[in-house]
Amino acid sequence: MKKVILKGALLASIFGVLLSCSDDDSTPAPAPTPDPDLITDEEPEVVTASEVVANYANIVAQNYTDSYNKAVLLQTKVNQFVANPSEAGFAEAKVAWLEAREPYGQTEVYRETNSPIDTDSESWSLNTEGQINAWPCDEGYIDYIDPLSTAHAGGTTGGIIAGTETIEADLLIGKNEFGGDKNISTGWHAIEFLLWGQDETSPSENLAGQRSYTDYSTAANFERRGIYLTTVTDLVVADLLALKNTWSEGGAYRTVFNSLDTNTALTQLINGAKFIAGEELSTERMLAPVNSTEGYEATGQEMEHSCFSDNTHVDVYENTQGVLNVIYGRYEGAQGASFYDLVMQADSAQAANLKAAADLAAQKIDVIKNNSKRFDYLLTLENVDNQGPIMEGIQALYALGEEISASATVIGVNLD
Repeated sequence: MKKVILKGALLASIFGVLLSCSDDDSTPAPAPTPDPDLITDEEPEVVTASEVVANYANIVAQNYTDSYNKAVLLQTKVNQFVANPSEAGFAEAKVAWLEAREPYGQTEVYRETNSPIDTDSESWSLNTEGQINAWPCDEGYIDYIDPLSTAHAGGTTGGIIAGTETIEADLLIGKNEFGGDKNISTGWHAIEFLLWGQDETSPSENLAGQRSYTDYSTAANFERRGIYLTTVTDLVVADLLALKNTWSEGGAYRTVFNSLDTNTALTQLINGAKFIAGEELSTERMLAPVNSTEGYEATGQEMEHSCFSDNTHVDVYENTQGVLNVIYGRYEGAQGASFYDLVMQADSAQAANLKAAADLAAQKIDVIKNNSKRFDYLLTLENVDNQGPIMEGIQALYALGEEISASATVIGVNLD
C-alpha cells in the first residue's frame, strides 16, 4: 500500500513536461497512433457485458489461486531453510520469493475495484492489501541495518527482531504501519528484506542486497530472525488463501460479485485497470522513485518497489500484464469475452486507440524488464527532463490510463 504522492495539478504538470520532452526539447512526443488495419467494417464477434464480467471473475479466481500456490512453495522453502540454514537453502528461498512475486504482481489490477483486497466496510471485506504488499519498507523497523543508515525508524538498535516481544502474527499485524507508513512489518517486502538484507551497493554494480545466510545460524538474534521470517511468510500465505477462497466459486465475495448489476461490475473491473496504469504504477511506483533522493547516494533506490532484491523491473512488468489481462480478458493462455471486445463493438476507432496505447505500454515496459541495467541504476540516469526507459514507460502507462477511461465512456461506463 502506498499513499498517493502526486495528484491533480501537480500530476498534470509533471506529465505535461513528459509529453513535451524530446531530443531537441521543442517537439512534443508523439501520441500512440492507431493501426489503420484495426479499424474495419467487419462485424466483430458479439459478446455481452455479462460474459465479460463472468470471464473476469474466473480470471481473478485463477490468478489468486496461482499466487497462493506459489506462496505455499515459498513457505516450504523458508521453513526448510530456517530449520537447517545453508547457503543453498537460502538461495532456494530467494528464488521461491522471486517466482511467487510474478502471479501476485498481476493481481494488483484487482485493487480499487471495491473488492475484498482493499475495502474495510463490508462483511466480506478483508482489507489486507497493506498487510500483504505495503512499501516502501523502513528496514530498520524490522532488523539491524548498516550503522551509517541512521535515518531509519529503527536506527541501529535492531528493530523488532532485537526486541523482547514474542514474535507472532498478531504482533506483526499490529505493528504494520504503526507510527508511520514506512514502518512495514508484514508482507512481501518484509520477507524480501529478511532474505536479501539492505541493498547498500552502488546501482552501477548491479547487485542486490548481500545478507548472509549466517544471519539465521550464528549471528546475533538468529533465532528471533528465523521466527520472524517463518511467521511473516505464514501470514502472507494465510492472506492469499483468504483471497483465493473468497473469489472461488461459492466464495463469500464471488457470490456478491455475481449478484452485482452488470454496469457496476464493469465499472469496478475497468477502474482497477485505469488505477494501476494511470496512477499506481506510472506515478507511485515509477515516477516517485525517479523524483526521490532516498537511498544509496541519494539515487532514489530506497523508493523502488523491490529495492532489496532489485526485482522492480519484474514488478512493473507483471503489474502491466495484469492491466493487459483485464483489457483483453485473458490470463495464462486462456482468453474470453473482454472489455476490449465491448469497446470494439461500440466504437472500432476507440478500440484501435486502446490497442495502440496498450501495445505501446507493453513495448516500453518490456524494455525495462529486459534492460541490461536494473531499475535502480536507470533511476540514476533519468528525471522528468531527461527521458529514458523508465520515463518513457511512465508516459506510455499514463496514456494507456487515459485510453482506458475514454474506452469506458463509449460503452456507457463513467470512471469519475
